[in-house]
Order: sequence, then C-alpha cells, then structure tokens
Amino acid sequence: MHRIAFVADTLYSSSGGGILSGQYVVDRLRRDHEVVTVASDGDAPLRAFQLPVRAMRETRFVMAEPDREVLRDAFARSEVVHLQFPFWLSFAALDVARQLGLPVVAGFHVQPENALLSVGIHARWLNNAVYKLLVKQFYGKVDAVVCPTPFAEEKLRSHGLRTPTFVISNGVPPDAVASTALLEPRPADPQAPFFILAVGRLAAEKRQDVIIEAVRLSKHRDRIRLVLAGGGPRQEDLERRASALPNGAEIGFLPRETLLRYFAEADLFVHASEVELEGMAVLEAMNAGLPALVAQAPESAASAFAMSDDFRFPAGDARTLSARIDALVEDRAKLQAAREPYRRHARLFDFDASVDRLVRVYEAVLEQRHGSLARIA
Repeated sequence: MHRIAFVADTLYSSSGGGILSGQYVVDRLRRDHEVVTVASDGDAPLRAFQLPVRAMRETRFVMAEPDREVLRDAFARSEVVHLQFPFWLSFAALDVARQLGLPVVAGFHVQPENALLSVGIHARWLNNAVYKLLVKQFYGKVDAVVCPTPFAEEKLRSHGLRTPTFVISNGVPPDAVASTALLEPRPADPQAPFFILAVGRLAAEKRQDVIIEAVRLSKHRDRIRLVLAGGGPRQEDLERRASALPNGAEIGFLPRETLLRYFAEADLFVHASEVELEGMAVLEAMNAGLPALVAQAPESAASAFAMSDDFRFPAGDARTLSARIDALVEDRAKLQAAREPYRRHARLFDFDASVDRLVRVYEAVLEQRHGSLARIA
C-alpha cells in the first residue's frame, strides 16, 4: 500500500475530462492505497475561486487557492505527490513537495489551446510560448509526467521536455463500463429518428457549430434528432444556430445517468473537436458500441479512434461531415456492422489497467528518485 497525495483544483465539478479522470482515479486508488486529496472539494479543502472569465464561469470550473500549511500537512503523511493540473495550486504544491523531498508525478490533461481558445485567442506563437513556459517551469521540474496518448507525449517533447514520460490512457470510466452491462442498445428501427449524439464542453474548440451546420446541410435533416450534451459559454449561440434545424436540437448539461443511457440509444456519435489530448467522450461512445464519426485535426488525438475513413472527416468541414452522416443514414448495415469493432477497440483502454500502470509509475519514482526511469510498457 502506498500513501498518495492527489492534488487537483477540483475533483467533483464535472466540467471536463481531466476532472472526471481524477475523480475516477482517486476512487480506484483507494481500494488498495491511502489517498489524501488536496482540492477545493478535497479531504484537505482549499478556498475555491473563479477567474473573471465567462468560459470558466459557464463551464463551472473552479480553481483552488494554495495554502502551504494545508499542503505541508497533507504531504507529511504521503510518499508521493500527484499533480493533476498545471495551475497555481500545482506550482505551489510542487514547491512544497520539493522542500519535503517527495517525488512528484504530474498529469498532462490541459492543452494551452483549450485555455486560449476559450477566451477567443487564436495565436500559434502564444500557444508555443505557453507550452515552453509549462515545460520549463512545471513539467520539467517533476519526476515523471503521465500523458494520455502518444500524441500528448509528443506535444511536450516537441517543446523541449526531457522529464521521463509515461503514456497511460484515461481509460473507459468504470460507470460507463458498468452501464453497458445493464443497458442494451436499442434495436435498429428505420422509421425512428436518426439519433446523433455529441458530448463535450460547449466551447469554441469543440466545434459543435460544425455539427449543427452539417445537420442543416443533410438530405435527411427532417429525420435527425440531435443532442449536444455539455455546458459552456457557447450554449446560447449554439441554441440560436440549432433553431434553424427542422427538429431543433437538445443542447445543455445532462445528468450522468441520462448521458450513459443516450450512449446506448444513439445511432451515431459525432466528435468535431479540434483540440483533444485523448477524447474520453469518444471512448465512452465506443465502449457502448456506438460508432464514432471523428474530426481529423492536427491538435487532436481523437481522430485515431475512427475505424475507417467512413468515420473520419476534416476538422471544420461541415459539408464533408454532412456527406458522411448522409451515407451512414442510408447504409444502416454499415453502421450496425461498425458497432462491435468499436466496442472491441474500447476494451484496449481498460481503466483498471491504466490505474495499475499509474501505480507502477509511483513506485518507479519512489525507487529512483534521483536516477533515470525506465519506460513502463
């Protein structure tokens, strides 16, 4: 058994994949290890605050104000420190951990593109500058970095990271796996509306606007039921755009139970995001046997989940997406045949296996605090 301090601004606000991942990891670690969470909603609670940014407010993400006394107290009972986000809290936690001589593992769950696009900034030079700053001042100072995909690992390496890195998927969330054992996908019904589901923050980089436009252009738009699940600053704009669709669209945050049921009921999952380190929502769709039609973008790892070109489209290209949707509406046999391959592929991303590998990273940094780390296969 290991004693782990898990540091995250929030673990229960449900406003993003990195938060959900942290929540699931902590719950799983606690089966075999002693875990103290340091967060605004953790075992060692810190004061929560929000920056005066609309995107942060509407996605309900909160940050935690560092308290070095709280950090020192939590770390005094710990062997290893895990930092989930590269924000103010983690910078302070890294400093305290170093003072106490504790090894530190950091997760890479936030791309600079996410933060900058959320406030309307499109500048590659600024993205690169933020990456270099994070590598120099944060990721370059920890003992190991956990990346969800090879794509994520390469992003940090390309900006100069020399710290040992380990590729460990976020995995399919345990509740999603459990739900598929209880919920059967609905039988194919050619007369029923064609149900398209998309899941993600309603933010600029997620490009739900492309999905709405693709449905508007579809030959079968009268038959399409569109659900855009999530919350965020683009909700009003997306609702305005969707008002032009024959059947409108259901847009907004959904309870987890409803979302898991929709994964089982939908005909097609569409993921148009242009910025993605892995794509937990795509993994959840695949786990439910829901074929995923995914945008191919240079800043997204999610397109690797597409089973073929029939399930891939150029990012931002509503016309090609519309054509892909129409082809699948018209060829239900192809859509049905894709279900089992997607489900099988999702099994490669076993959550328990991911947590086991994370524990081995903890053990590696404990054993080789001042030496080189071997890559964990």
